[in-house]
Amino acid sequence: MHEYSIAQDMIGLIERTLGARRDLLAVTVTIGPLSGVSPESLRFCFSEIARQNGFGEPELLVNSAPATIRCRSCDLEYETDDLRGGCPSCSSHDMVVLSGRQCTLDSVEIDEDGR
Repeated sequence: MHEYSIAQDMIGLIERTLGARRDLLAVTVTIGPLSGVSPESLRFCFSEIARQNGFGEPELLVNSAPATIRCRSCDLEYETDDLRGGCPSCSSHDMVVLSGRQCTLDSVEIDEDGR
């Protein structure tokens, strides 16, 4: 389950950035459909690791990003969440992934009154 190591890395980054602060309310991430990351598994792992590291129970907000593909045969750009299907225009499987593999930590929300 690579979601566990992703969650560990996220908490480590937040810990290094916030230092001793423990007033973390929410974390927002963006996950592409081709990233191989399960949002549900990431939420579970993040929740457990955050709790174990003294951050309480911050909410993990997950934004979805579309997967954008460009067909090399007919130059069509289209969105999909499954690379097994061919181009909707020409059925070619000769494609370039333009986006959709990302898993990014976008923002953190802290309790300003908890200083």
